Amino acid sequence: MSVGQYSAKRRKLSHDSQTDDFDPRKASNISDGGDVVPDNLARNGLASKTPSQKPTSKPSQTSVSKTPVLPTGGINKSAILGLQVADLNAEVTPNYDKLRSKWTTLSTKLVSLIKDIKDIPPVTATEAVKLLRHRGINIPFPQPQPSKDTNYKFSFVAPKQVLVGGALPWSLSLKDENAVEITAIMPDGILQEKDYLNYRACHKGAFYLACIASAIKKSEEVDFDISFAHKHDVDLLPVIDLVGKDRKPSKFKFQIAVGFSDPSIPIAKTLPSKNCLRREIPGSQEQNGQSSPFYNSAIRYAASVPHFGQIIQSTRSSSFDEACRIGQLWLRQRGFSSSARIGGFGFLEWTIICALLTRTGGHRGHPLFSKQYSSIQFFKVMLQILGGRDLQEPMLLNGANFDLPRSDVPVIYDGETGVNILYKMSPWSYELIRHHAQVSLSALNSRNQNGFDATFVLNVAVPLLQYDEIYSVTVSADLVRTATDERNFVQRMYKILKKGLGDRTTLIDFKLPQESGWPVNKPPSHRKEKYELQVALLANSENINRLVDRGPSADEQEEAAKFREFWGEKAELRRFKDGSISESLVWAGDRPVTLQIIAYLATLHFKMLPSSLETRSQNLESGVLGDGNYTSGLTPKDAFRVINSTFQTLTSGLHNLEGLPLPIRSISPADPALRSSSTLHPLLPSISSPIDITIQFDSSTRWPDFLPAIQHTKIAFLLKLSELLSSNEQGLTTRVGIENTDSANTGYFNTSFLDIIYPSPAPGISPVCFRARIYHDREAHLIQTALADKSLHGALRDSLATALATYKRDFQAKPIHTTTIRNLITRFPPLSSTVRLLKKWVSSHLLLHEHIPEEILELIAAHIFLQPAPWSVPGSATVAFLRCLHFLARWDWAYSPLIIDMSISQDSLTAANVTEIRNRFEAWRKLDPQLNNVVWFVGTNIDTSGTVWTINAHPPRVVAGRLTALARAAIELVESKSTSMTEDQWTGLFESPLGDYDFLIHLKPSVVRGAGLKGKGTKAKSRRDSSAQEFKNLQIAESMDVDSIGYDPAELYLRDLNHAFGSAALFFYDRYGGTVIAGLWRPTVSGRKEWRVRLGWSSVPVKSEGEGEEGKDMCVFNQDGVLAEMARLGEGLVREIKIKK
Repeated sequence: MSVGQYSAKRRKLSHDSQTDDFDPRKASNISDGGDVVPDNLARNGLASKTPSQKPTSKPSQTSVSKTPVLPTGGINKSAILGLQVADLNAEVTPNYDKLRSKWTTLSTKLVSLIKDIKDIPPVTATEAVKLLRHRGINIPFPQPQPSKDTNYKFSFVAPKQVLVGGALPWSLSLKDENAVEITAIMPDGILQEKDYLNYRACHKGAFYLACIASAIKKSEEVDFDISFAHKHDVDLLPVIDLVGKDRKPSKFKFQIAVGFSDPSIPIAKTLPSKNCLRREIPGSQEQNGQSSPFYNSAIRYAASVPHFGQIIQSTRSSSFDEACRIGQLWLRQRGFSSSARIGGFGFLEWTIICALLTRTGGHRGHPLFSKQYSSIQFFKVMLQILGGRDLQEPMLLNGANFDLPRSDVPVIYDGETGVNILYKMSPWSYELIRHHAQVSLSALNSRNQNGFDATFVLNVAVPLLQYDEIYSVTVSADLVRTATDERNFVQRMYKILKKGLGDRTTLIDFKLPQESGWPVNKPPSHRKEKYELQVALLANSENINRLVDRGPSADEQEEAAKFREFWGEKAELRRFKDGSISESLVWAGDRPVTLQIIAYLATLHFKMLPSSLETRSQNLESGVLGDGNYTSGLTPKDAFRVINSTFQTLTSGLHNLEGLPLPIRSISPADPALRSSSTLHPLLPSISSPIDITIQFDSSTRWPDFLPAIQHTKIAFLLKLSELLSSNEQGLTTRVGIENTDSANTGYFNTSFLDIIYPSPAPGISPVCFRARIYHDREAHLIQTALADKSLHGALRDSLATALATYKRDFQAKPIHTTTIRNLITRFPPLSSTVRLLKKWVSSHLLLHEHIPEEILELIAAHIFLQPAPWSVPGSATVAFLRCLHFLARWDWAYSPLIIDMSISQDSLTAANVTEIRNRFEAWRKLDPQLNNVVWFVGTNIDTSGTVWTINAHPPRVVAGRLTALARAAIELVESKSTSMTEDQWTGLFESPLGDYDFLIHLKPSVVRGAGLKGKGTKAKSRRDSSAQEFKNLQIAESMDVDSIGYDPAELYLRDLNHAFGSAALFFYDRYGGTVIAGLWRPTVSGRKEWRVRLGWSSVPVKSEGEGEEGKDMCVFNQDGVLAEMARLGEGLVREIKIKK
């Protein structure tokens, strides 16, 4: 399938014309020192049906629109959604009048050709095959084919009724949907009284179709590539596909099908409960006596084509038409179509159901939908039918008054046509569309979320973004000889896997290999070799990794017997801690439990080899973070538990101290290690660092009112704390340190801290070091009072503003942020590893810490879990990480703030908060249109300012643009390669291209902390293991070295580079084992400048050139001298410096 790339023209109601001063189109890429500003929704576009399809048209650029005149009282969310949908509908609707003149000429020729075909008198099956084989046509009989023993005959009489229909002729198609469906209705008399039985009507229809194919192939009036296919991938309904040979992009595809006359297939004889396959079919698993609902609805559909066309045409209205188009779009974005192999629910099913429910479906047969609905109302009620109603409890319409038991497949049965409209759907495709409908309804009804993008714009059907785990099962051709066998096989496998996986998953989806057409002179291309069936899972993160399953009690003999029969030798009796004895299953912890379950059940119930199952998704936790590969046996999750337990011990000890000048009011965590979000193992000796906490004492008038005096008082408090802790607890090491010494005289910044060091919890593990700072609420008031002095000069005012922002960030925002993220990680277990993967990715591209604060990335990761639409809450860290990249790739940060409700209940962010955040964002854009101070604006219910983490250009615009470009490149790779991504491609996501930088400073590996952890996956594991075995004594000594905690020579060198040369260059470094510091010259140092005092960077004089420079002292940037100074500053650390040529 293919589809064009659409974009939604959003109405930006919040932008002011004053922001037009900033034009992101003038930005260049990072290689020339400019910025990459992300485009708006127009560039993101509507993704194609197939994730790998690339855009075919040049995307439009972002522009700022003036605020429109709004009605009194403003405009509500529903009205905005209506405007957006109207714009979208206008964009995806083709020019039907222009297209009609093109396709009607061809369709008229085809209809005339079909009606003029000569009659063929009745012949036997053998004679029919020979007759058409001589004409170069192989009759597309469904299995089982008629044989020489077949006692009914085949004939052809030219049809009197030939219908032209489909989305395009009905003016309901989307752009690039140029398909026209032609249905030739077999005249009365060809089908006999009982031809609805045992495939007889299907066989006669196939012969009738082959006669039409023969005539088209022979005709010189039309020039088409002709082939056979199955309508909607239903093997009972063959069709002719005709594609013009001109190969123009806008060419039309004609599909010719055969329809039965309505009386020839009696509704009473083909009810879903009836069996119309009454004989044993050799090679088929259909058994005599069973009902045949799929077959019954398929042949009744072929007899109801005219009726469905009439129903749709009689329901037409502008809002109905628009609802059908946006419904098609919604289905397409989720990978659904009318094909039985791709969901079995597409445009046709959506349109027919919508039309039927405007006639019936309500109380006492009244309409369930009103014809007065707007398009959005039609759309929402359709989602409510799909998502809110259990259609496995049959929904009977139009006077169908028989009893139908609960079905495995969904049922909307139309009594007038005798068709289950959803007969092509499978149990898993119904669960999937129901899931999507619920997610979309939730997004549209969300109070603070813009559901338009999530519902209509984003491509949802990207397997690696949609599913938590994906496996492929190689199915032998012996198991699926016919299409009926295949249907029975996959339905049986679905039932077994659903029962076996239980509450570990919330949804199981099967992806069947797609079928293609075949030449008219060949037999149907049903596979004769093994093929790959994909099993995709949505995981329940709370249960997915459970190693022991508890079955029925030993006393429940009947249930226990069923349990043992299902699980075979894997079931065993176990005594549990509560004394009960139950059947149980025990799984290994070295590989995914779901993989073990699927492999075991496939072997037990289908006699498949374990090698037939392969993993198609990736576990980046072990592959990139290396979780579980540490020789100490203490995983990062264990380390986080140890740190939090030690923190609780410290908190209790501090509160119980006696002899302090003031009681301690609170002790707050303020570090990634205390919110389980440290990028790597927080207690590895090679990378461990102090863990920040804040201590607040009770208020007292004894605190001084002078900032420098407050800093000295803090030192006195810390010294007293150190003394009391050391005397009260043996084995505890304490040390008071100083920081920000250059501002000690002013007292603007905190100048002291206390390190509290607990002994190593395990061999090979670093001691746990907490770094405590004292929070005094009076400081902010004093800094604000100083800022209020209007006589302050610029540098001092800037220093005070920076001090206030730092104070609010470190002492107010960090503790609240840490507590919030801890609570979210408790609620969403994969969030911890998601944050760590995202930080590792950003750090691998040299952008973390120095340019992008950790906390912002944590907020973005939390946003993926709290507002997951268009998907559900991710159940694995890898999927959540990829969704983070997807968000970064499409976030239009130049024009849109990120607004997050950080509460689990999603009800803490009020409408007033949202308005306040948007007003602040607009104020910042007016104040700073060039984005020199605030680039990313992230507002939450705990920080409505939106800039607590991003003030002072964190990140700078060039870095934000770089991150957007990297995320887009990563997502393009994921979407194009999908489940075929190789290990090297996954690893490549975490490798940064260095060719864009102006110079590279290569460090000696011996001075880089964590250099041994730079490897990925098994390579990293082998290095850790080998070093542990070879230098075990050194590892133990390193873990006992208290003085080295937090000491990082490369980080100190980077700090000196920024201090000395920050006005001339931007520096980029991966602190997690990076051996390269990359540099980019600032645009201000390029070109020739007139020399002046305080130029800000080293320069060398040059001769004046031209009239404009006459009499001026000109200079250029002293690049060689600056690089030489960088090398001298890094003596003993720097191996070499390379310059971009």
